[in-house]
Amino acid sequence: MLNEIGQKIQREFQANNAPCQRVIGLIQLISNKARFRIICVLSHGEFCVKEIAEILGEGKMSNISQQLKILTLAGVVDRRREEKKIIYRLVDHRMRDLIAYFREHFLPPLNLS
Repeated sequence: MLNEIGQKIQREFQANNAPCQRVIGLIQLISNKARFRIICVLSHGEFCVKEIAEILGEGKMSNISQQLKILTLAGVVDRRREEKKIIYRLVDHRMRDLIAYFREHFLPPLNLS
Protein backbone atom coordinates (compact mmCIF):
# COMPACT_ATOMS: atom_id res chain seq x y z
CA MET A 1 0.00 0.00 0.00
CA LEU A 2 1.36 3.42 -0.98
CA ASN A 3 1.84 6.10 1.63
CA GLU A 4 0.28 9.55 1.17
CA ILE A 5 3.24 10.97 -0.76
CA GLY A 6 3.34 7.92 -3.02
CA GLN A 7 -0.39 8.30 -3.75
CA LYS A 8 0.05 12.00 -4.62
CA ILE A 9 2.90 11.16 -6.96
CA GLN A 10 0.84 8.41 -8.56
CA ARG A 11 -2.11 10.79 -9.15
CA GLU A 12 0.25 13.41 -10.61
CA PHE A 13 1.74 10.86 -13.02
CA GLN A 14 -1.70 9.73 -14.10
CA ALA A 15 -2.87 13.32 -14.66
CA ASN A 16 0.25 14.31 -16.59
CA ASN A 17 0.61 11.48 -19.09
CA ALA A 18 0.29 13.71 -22.19
CA PRO A 19 2.91 16.29 -21.07
CA CYS A 20 5.21 13.42 -20.10
CA GLN A 21 4.88 11.98 -23.63
CA ARG A 22 5.75 15.39 -25.13
CA VAL A 23 8.87 15.64 -22.96
CA ILE A 24 9.93 12.13 -23.97
CA GLY A 25 9.33 13.04 -27.62
CA LEU A 26 11.56 16.12 -27.35
CA ILE A 27 14.29 14.13 -25.61
CA GLN A 28 14.13 11.45 -28.30
CA LEU A 29 14.32 14.16 -30.95
CA ILE A 30 17.60 15.54 -29.60
CA SER A 31 19.04 12.13 -28.69
CA ASN A 32 20.32 11.94 -32.28
CA LYS A 33 23.79 13.53 -32.43
CA ALA A 34 23.22 15.22 -35.81
CA ARG A 35 19.87 16.72 -34.76
CA PHE A 36 21.28 17.88 -31.43
CA ARG A 37 24.21 19.60 -33.13
CA ILE A 38 21.92 21.19 -35.74
CA ILE A 39 19.73 22.58 -32.97
CA CYS A 40 22.85 23.93 -31.24
CA VAL A 41 23.86 25.71 -34.47
CA LEU A 42 20.36 27.11 -35.02
CA SER A 43 20.25 28.41 -31.46
CA HIS A 44 22.71 31.05 -32.72
CA GLY A 45 20.58 32.22 -35.66
CA GLU A 46 19.43 31.39 -39.16
CA PHE A 47 21.50 29.22 -41.51
CA CYS A 48 21.15 27.32 -44.78
CA VAL A 49 22.05 23.63 -45.11
CA LYS A 50 25.45 24.38 -46.63
CA GLU A 51 26.36 26.72 -43.76
CA ILE A 52 25.21 24.17 -41.18
CA ALA A 53 27.33 21.48 -42.87
CA GLU A 54 30.37 23.77 -42.89
CA ILE A 55 29.90 24.70 -39.23
CA LEU A 56 29.51 21.07 -38.16
CA GLY A 57 32.40 19.95 -40.32
CA GLU A 58 30.99 16.47 -40.65
CA GLY A 59 28.16 14.67 -42.33
CA LYS A 60 26.78 14.97 -45.80
CA MET A 61 24.43 17.79 -46.75
CA SER A 62 21.81 15.15 -47.62
CA ASN A 63 21.95 13.79 -44.05
CA ILE A 64 21.71 17.29 -42.61
CA SER A 65 18.73 18.01 -44.90
CA GLN A 66 17.06 14.81 -43.72
CA GLN A 67 17.55 15.75 -40.07
CA LEU A 68 16.27 19.28 -40.74
CA LYS A 69 13.14 17.77 -42.29
CA ILE A 70 12.55 15.73 -39.13
CA LEU A 71 13.05 18.82 -36.96
CA THR A 72 10.72 20.83 -39.21
CA LEU A 73 7.99 18.17 -39.06
CA ALA A 74 8.35 18.13 -35.27
CA GLY A 75 7.74 21.90 -35.20
CA VAL A 76 11.15 22.67 -33.69
CA VAL A 77 12.59 24.30 -36.81
CA ASP A 78 11.02 26.55 -39.43
CA ARG A 79 12.25 27.36 -42.90
CA ARG A 80 11.90 30.10 -45.45
CA ARG A 81 13.11 30.58 -48.99
CA GLU A 82 15.65 33.28 -49.74
CA GLU A 83 16.29 33.30 -53.48
CA LYS A 84 17.64 29.79 -54.18
CA LYS A 85 18.49 28.98 -50.57
CA ILE A 86 16.29 27.61 -47.84
CA ILE A 87 17.08 29.24 -44.53
CA TYR A 88 16.37 27.38 -41.29
CA ARG A 89 15.75 28.80 -37.83
CA LEU A 90 14.94 27.40 -34.42
CA VAL A 91 11.36 28.27 -33.44
CA ASP A 92 10.79 26.11 -30.37
CA HIS A 93 11.65 28.23 -27.33
CA ARG A 94 11.87 25.11 -25.17
CA MET A 95 14.72 23.80 -27.32
CA ARG A 96 16.44 27.18 -27.21
CA ASP A 97 16.16 27.16 -23.40
CA LEU A 98 17.35 23.55 -23.22
CA ILE A 99 20.40 24.27 -25.39
CA ALA A 100 21.17 27.34 -23.26
CA TYR A 101 20.98 25.14 -20.16
CA PHE A 102 23.32 22.53 -21.66
CA ARG A 103 25.71 25.22 -22.82
CA GLU A 104 25.78 26.84 -19.37
CA HIS A 105 26.29 23.61 -17.44
CA PHE A 106 28.38 21.46 -19.77
CA LEU A 107 30.40 23.66 -22.13
CA PRO A 108 32.98 26.37 -21.73
CA PRO A 109 31.72 29.86 -22.63
CA LEU A 110 31.53 30.49 -26.39
CA ASN A 111 33.35 33.64 -27.46
CA LEU A 112 31.56 34.94 -30.56
CA SER A 113 33.45 38.25 -30.77
